[in-house]
Amino acid sequence: MQNKILEDITERLRQSGEYRIIKKYHRPVAYNTDSSTDKKLIGVFLDIESTGLSHATDKLIELGMVKFEYNEDGRIFRLLDEFNSYQDPGIPIPRSIIKLTGITDDMVKDHRINEDDLDSYLNDVDIIIAHNAQFDRAFFEMTFPTIAPKAWGCLMYDINWTSEGISSHKLEYIAYKYNFFFEGHRAITDCLAGVHILAQKLPISQQQVFKQLLTSALAVRFRLWATNTPYESKELLKAHGYRWNMNQNGKQRAWYIELTEDNIEEEINYLRSKIYGGPINIPIEVFDAYSRFSNRYGNVQNTEKYQDKIEAATIMCLK
Repeated sequence: MQNKILEDITERLRQSGEYRIIKKYHRPVAYNTDSSTDKKLIGVFLDIESTGLSHATDKLIELGMVKFEYNEDGRIFRLLDEFNSYQDPGIPIPRSIIKLTGITDDMVKDHRINEDDLDSYLNDVDIIIAHNAQFDRAFFEMTFPTIAPKAWGCLMYDINWTSEGISSHKLEYIAYKYNFFFEGHRAITDCLAGVHILAQKLPISQQQVFKQLLTSALAVRFRLWATNTPYESKELLKAHGYRWNMNQNGKQRAWYIELTEDNIEEEINYLRSKIYGGPINIPIEVFDAYSRFSNRYGNVQNTEKYQDKIEAATIMCLK
């Protein structure tokens, strides 16, 4: 009875147009049902809590993962088993992190994640999703160096949230735009919220969120390094979506941009005509879902599989 009263009040407030109602997240058993015999794929949403932002100097303190079934059209079915464990970082957890996550030194003391258990959990997984895969994959690979590479996707970067009218890419804000809230900054809770968002439709295009993510994550990507550009071209490059790299991880100290294959020719023409004023000779890297966001596996430009793509892009540059 109490729930019925609350639902009635909620609906009246919503229909008034004067209120926005958001509900607390509750874990569903499944998002879709399917009577077909087609084999389901297995995804996992992963979240890491750490002592700070640098995978080189900070340490993982909690790993959470939630498995789920999906198919190629982006529909999510059952939520499956979870993996959640603390990891003793061997250093005191900063007060700011304790305040943010609620994880204390006593909670992680003497805890160690077994890599064999982790490898077994991930054995049947087809893709790993994180909200910020660049952060999570770096910590994951640094902490568990023997785990075989998997395809990765990113809820933050593989969805064009801006074009869907969602201005902030923070997980809590995206959840708010989908009318729910959750207690954030704990690994499993963030994972469940992430899967819940994947199971929704985008507000403007009405495409399945997970379908757009899969399309983006599994696409082959090129990274163009705009080396030795004139200083006065800085603002043009920034406005065109280029980012500056400060020679991190052995990479170029230069402007760079990442693009899917269908945008390469247009971008090379832009560089030739607007930045360099003629043929160019620039470093080009190729990434797929197994190497993207990774500090260990790097680009795949030297593999036979993508050699023809590298050669075609190089020819475009020299025209």
